[in-house]
Amino acid sequence: MLTLGLVSCLAAVAAAQTSLPRGRKTDLRISFIDVGQGDAIWIKTPDTGRGSKNILIDGGPDRGRQNRVVTYLQTYGVLPGAVIDYVVVTHPHDDHYPGLLDVLAQYQVATVIDSGFPKAGEYETFLAAARAEQVNGKPSTVIDLRQATDVPLDWGKGVTARITYADSADARDMGSHNTRENNASAVIRLELGAFSFLFMGDAEGKTRKQPPDTARFVERVLLSRFAPAELHATVLKAGHHGSETGSTLPFLRAVQPKVIVVMTGRRSFNGRFLPDEGVIERYEELDPDVLILRTDDEDEAEGHTTKDDQDGDDIYMRTDGRTLRVYQAIGPDRRRRWVKVAELTGG
Repeated sequence: MLTLGLVSCLAAVAAAQTSLPRGRKTDLRISFIDVGQGDAIWIKTPDTGRGSKNILIDGGPDRGRQNRVVTYLQTYGVLPGAVIDYVVVTHPHDDHYPGLLDVLAQYQVATVIDSGFPKAGEYETFLAAARAEQVNGKPSTVIDLRQATDVPLDWGKGVTARITYADSADARDMGSHNTRENNASAVIRLELGAFSFLFMGDAEGKTRKQPPDTARFVERVLLSRFAPAELHATVLKAGHHGSETGSTLPFLRAVQPKVIVVMTGRRSFNGRFLPDEGVIERYEELDPDVLILRTDDEDEAEGHTTKDDQDGDDIYMRTDGRTLRVYQAIGPDRRRRWVKVAELTGG
């Protein structure tokens, strides 16, 4: 059983954003980095005496000075030349991987996990860089999920991590064009103690016009492959930036999240911005107490566009397996502070 306590912004004790809220080195730490319209997640696993591991799931759309992934890592102590143990590219859409080219250039990446979905153009440049990567002079490992099965994720003592969905060349009923590419997303479930996390990439559950009562695509596969207890996650990283094409009702009922993270920005899709209001309504109707956190916090009110929406609406979580503390960076640009917005207790 989990209990969720919300903490008001006025009452919370906020730490300056130049340092992450204090915890123990044995905590699992997860950062959802605001990269605007895109995904970038940094996981630092517990240090139980043999060192912790640094893992990146996706890297956002930007390179160079606008690359907040590299800026975030350096701000919080992962300096150039350090080892990144795993980089996972859920799928090759350009709001998920370009920032990882800078990561490959500035860090030593030990293992790159690629969905295997074929993509011409700049993504071929990324794959070439991944294959040329080295750690201390030795070639890194590049895994193509279309060619490998049951890829083990060694993410540290006490942490259980697995790829619950991977693309295959003969996958059927996964849509076409952008829909097919979204549904090539690798899905990862992570667990420590009483808490679990489900990272959906851009995986979908239906078309935009279909009702949310029936799951299709990747959500259907997950529901058919796993019992609800195996899909349940305390924290759900919403699929496809909170688009109407995901988060079907059968899927949400199985996952039963207490916290939902929506990673999105101010990119217009034919006049539509994500997340879709209908999806947010589904979250709230299914569980009125669910905590919804967004990396586009106040972006519309502040007048941001896709050029400057990576403005620091970061989300950070840490857990020792018994308690999960959830923070968001809140306040004016350049003066944001970490505010604890929730604390969950497992038992």
